[in-house]
Amino acid sequence: MIDEIPDANPTKKVAQAYIAAYEKQFGTKPATFGANTWDAGILLERAIPVALETAKPGTEAFRSALRDALEHEREVVGCQGVFNMSPANHNGMDERARVLITIRDGRFRLLSQ
Repeated sequence: MIDEIPDANPTKKVAQAYIAAYEKQFGTKPATFGANTWDAGILLERAIPVALETAKPGTEAFRSALRDALEHEREVVGCQGVFNMSPANHNGMDERARVLITIRDGRFRLLSQ
């Protein structure tokens, strides 16, 4: 279904990079849910260095600093959406992450608009 996502969608390049890395490592296409972990990794790559500026890993202070850093991430492009985290929203995704799909010929397909 990635080929149906418009090139202008910022998530397409990230998703393609994830798919390529997974296929190179495992020789098969990834399951959809693996993208959740990939996106979490992208968020952590950004938040961990910020948390390390104020606290040592393994401490309560580090866990709090990591949470705070994650809650301040904005416009982070992942496979499944653009994340804007906050203390009130730990999902971080907005309407840009929503697409309508259907099953056609046994495959998920974007619903024609």
